[in-house]
Amino acid sequence: MAHTADSIQDWISSYTFVDNLTASKDIMQHIVRDLENHGYKFGPTENGGYILNITGPVVNQNFVVKSDS
Repeated sequence: MAHTADSIQDWISSYTFVDNLTASKDIMQHIVRDLENHGYKFGPTENGGYILNITGPVVNQNFVVKSDS
């Protein structure tokens, strides 16, 4: 299934953040493998949150995976 920004946001909204390693693996398994020709950056914010940035022809958006502390 090809993702859209809405389907990714739906997945993130129902996702329970455990830690960086687990989130990275889950994002690879549930989002990255189903969205070709896109760039990805996942990492921490300065205030303890985590952001997923996706750039490409279908999705070009930042997603908050974990809100800032």
